[in-house]
Amino acid sequence: MNYEFASAENIGDRKEQQDRVAIATHPTEEDVLLAVLADGMGGHKGGAIASQSVVDAAMGVFASFKPGTGVPRDWLHGMVMAAHERVARAGRGHNRDPRSTCAIALVSRERIDWVHCGDSRLYQFRAGEFAGRTEDHSMVEILVKQGEISEDDALVHPDRSKLFTSLGGPEAPQMAFGSIEQVEPGDAVLLASDGLWAYFRNRELAALVGYRGPTEACDRLVALARRRAAGNGDNLSVIMVRRTGSVAKRRLLGALFNAAGTKPVAPSSLEDCRRFLLAYLRGAGGAGVPDLVRRVEGCATPEAMREVIGASGTIFAAMTSRAKADAFASRALDLLD
Repeated sequence: MNYEFASAENIGDRKEQQDRVAIATHPTEEDVLLAVLADGMGGHKGGAIASQSVVDAAMGVFASFKPGTGVPRDWLHGMVMAAHERVARAGRGHNRDPRSTCAIALVSRERIDWVHCGDSRLYQFRAGEFAGRTEDHSMVEILVKQGEISEDDALVHPDRSKLFTSLGGPEAPQMAFGSIEQVEPGDAVLLASDGLWAYFRNRELAALVGYRGPTEACDRLVALARRRAAGNGDNLSVIMVRRTGSVAKRRLLGALFNAAGTKPVAPSSLEDCRRFLLAYLRGAGGAGVPDLVRRVEGCATPEAMREVIGASGTIFAAMTSRAKADAFASRALDLLD
């Protein structure tokens, strides 16, 4: 088939896993598949029931999907509305108020279409680089769009998890759609619950998943998120889907091969750190940056990379503020551990 995919889940430090993921190929078309991620909302009774209801409803609609007929967006809209109604029914008469978010990707040979509701996200990557993500249905996301806070600030904002729409409530859910209309080899989408994406910046995700296979990429993200949660982590879940095939032109970032284009690069913490640093350094202005790029590219051991990072504080600070430079260096070092 034209796609490779994988998923991973972890209960985190909660008593119950309220995330659900599912991937299914179409019964008659192996290059058509559906990926569903749902996050039952912890502030409402029945979170696990809600997320499972989303998966069941979406897969039920997918079972009747006829590839090549209709408009993908209409099928996705039908999946979300079926999920919304099923979650609402699950709460009637049971003294519970189940709610869920969702991100759903409908994948076909030439295109990928998606829909999301709430703060379950879908990230898009091309040539191993971050190409975009869905926008959360939250007040904090609105503050980011208005320029009142940065994306980094949003990750630690106290109201980050407050949403203005979800599945299962008394009002029809708001949903947002997107697509890749001409999928290229190497194009990938990553579906993630907030228990996972809260610990990563956009370009960091690209650096981590761009040169790994989907299974290893999902496992690496879960492991890093769990470590960064430091004993207070939410449920987390992730799905990765990537188009297979040869790529005529590859850049260092996100390539499955090295700069020479011939030898595979083995995934490692050192390579993660290198790609993370280069993602931010390449294209940045300022004295010393080109030399720093060459030094980062040439590091052969974690020890050498730590020395480069430790000696580059002035250059990092010239690119941004001292506080952001320190955070940048700290994140790079964290990837080496």
